[in-house]
Amino acid sequence: MDGGVHRERTPLTRIVTTRWTTPALTLTWVTIVATRPEAPVLVVEDEPTVRDAMISFLENDGYNAVGAGNGEEAFDLLRRGLRPCMILLDLGMPVMDGKEFRTEQVRHEPFAMIPVVVFSGLPDAEQMASSLCAVAALKKPVNFDRLLRLLEEHCTCDTQVARTMLH
Repeated sequence: MDGGVHRERTPLTRIVTTRWTTPALTLTWVTIVATRPEAPVLVVEDEPTVRDAMISFLENDGYNAVGAGNGEEAFDLLRRGLRPCMILLDLGMPVMDGKEFRTEQVRHEPFAMIPVVVFSGLPDAEQMASSLCAVAALKKPVNFDRLLRLLEEHCTCDTQVARTMLH
């Protein structure tokens, strides 16, 4: 791009390449912003537009993300080998709700260590998250800055390696 700045971001590694180009000079520099784990974030939400918006947000910030429409679908993904770095769990869903999913999750050793963040429009979401031993609760509409802080705290390459070594 002549006379301007072009930025390119690779999603998984969050490497930002910046090129400043004029007809006489081209400068290129690379900034490593953060490293994202390869393990996806599992978004368990029955409302497709909310689920898709959360997945898009996560992918735009460099995370892999997988969606499930209810707790039963999410648990099936886990049984088939998916090992997310975090589970974002809606509480109110048909088939298997968030509480039922979390109860089942902690009964199975390979899945019990996966951190869960509960998100809900219910007024008692924080108490429910605490009773389910979730790492946090987010009220709908989700505060994405807080979600990113939680992901950076609980969903890093280092914590993923530590969880893998525990199994």
